[in-house]
Amino acid sequence: MRKQSSIVNHRSSMSKAFTLVEMLAVVAVTPLLMVLVSGFFRSFLRDIPQTARMVDQSTTVLDLLDQLRRDTDGAVGLPQQVGDSRADGATLLIERPDAVVCYRFDEGRIMRTFLDKQGGPSPGGDRIWQARHAAVQWRPWVRDGIVYAVEVHSHLNQEVGGQLRRRFAGSSVFFVGGLAAGGASHE
Repeated sequence: MRKQSSIVNHRSSMSKAFTLVEMLAVVAVTPLLMVLVSGFFRSFLRDIPQTARMVDQSTTVLDLLDQLRRDTDGAVGLPQQVGDSRADGATLLIERPDAVVCYRFDEGRIMRTFLDKQGGPSPGGDRIWQARHAAVQWRPWVRDGIVYAVEVHSHLNQEVGGQLRRRFAGSSVFFVGGLAAGGASHE
């Protein structure tokens, strides 16, 4: 029989001791790595749902702008007042051949309703867009006392690190009757 050398026995006990030291190092370093990586995961878990909500609200605003474009394309005018409803920064009136379309912006909610020619409520076509962080502002373009277009600015407000930031900002101009239907750009 062969006798094992003491060097082999010594090496096997060294590798076991080295494994123990490695394990102690891993146990000591793991909490430090977890602290460093936890900020990444926390922001990852917070930012992805927040971004998804912002994209959803941006899609809602784009849908509103598309409806607004269609209404102004079929418009015959943008009156300043119809009945008790008066056009201002929160209310936009669009006169169409069959009725008057009234847009009202109220704290993250845009309502589209139909009014008859005297300003009374008219059935059909009512819509509501919910975009809690949306800001939509319109300004009529007037020349010689006639409103011929409406300029619409929109954006979403997002709070990041205690600061309010504008996201998905956009600006559109919609001409009464639309450019394709004979509307003209007045510069």
